[in-house]
Amino acid sequence: MERIVFEKVKKFSFTIRPTVFNPNDYYSSKIFASYINSMEVEGKNILDMGSGSGIVSIFAASKGAFCTAVDNNPVAVKCINENIIQNHFTKKITAIESDLFESKQLENKKFDVIFFNPPYYKGIPKNNFETAFKGGNNLEVIQRFLASSKNYLLKNGIIIFIVSSDMDIDEFFNMLNTAGYNYKILTTNKKYFETFYIIEAVIN
Repeated sequence: MERIVFEKVKKFSFTIRPTVFNPNDYYSSKIFASYINSMEVEGKNILDMGSGSGIVSIFAASKGAFCTAVDNNPVAVKCINENIIQNHFTKKITAIESDLFESKQLENKKFDVIFFNPPYYKGIPKNNFETAFKGGNNLEVIQRFLASSKNYLLKNGIIIFIVSSDMDIDEFFNMLNTAGYNYKILTTNKKYFETFYIIEAVIN
């Protein structure tokens, strides 16, 4: 976290700056990217919310998607732009600095798929790095996301989440229900003492 590092994930190269999640250090990033690699996304408009290093967008763009990568950490946005260039996706991925949907650059945009690896630990972040995993004392970041996200989905659009057994999964499902979404668990991935769930949500 104190220096720039250079990583490889599959055939792609990533520059990771301090305060940005390293996809080789956190299971959720690689699980999410692997799942996307199995999807049919060619020609689809993708929103990669909380993009971090841009790994989700890069995997989706490699399969023909057009991606908007959003992060509230300006250092992450710098990383995304660097990784877009070095992986040759400048025509497929646009990086935007935004606190969820607040940027004017997202106005009037709608997407086929929104991917979100949300901050699913409770607590108030003290710095840019902690915003990636602490979502408020009552997971307000997820609640704000759910309140706005339906306005950014095309007809028949979907949201794909990855969340962890480290959070209260039933609480997350209640949030989805309250926000007007139906959901289903697509995959379950057990890693040592933690289980990751990839969940699809659609407007009720």
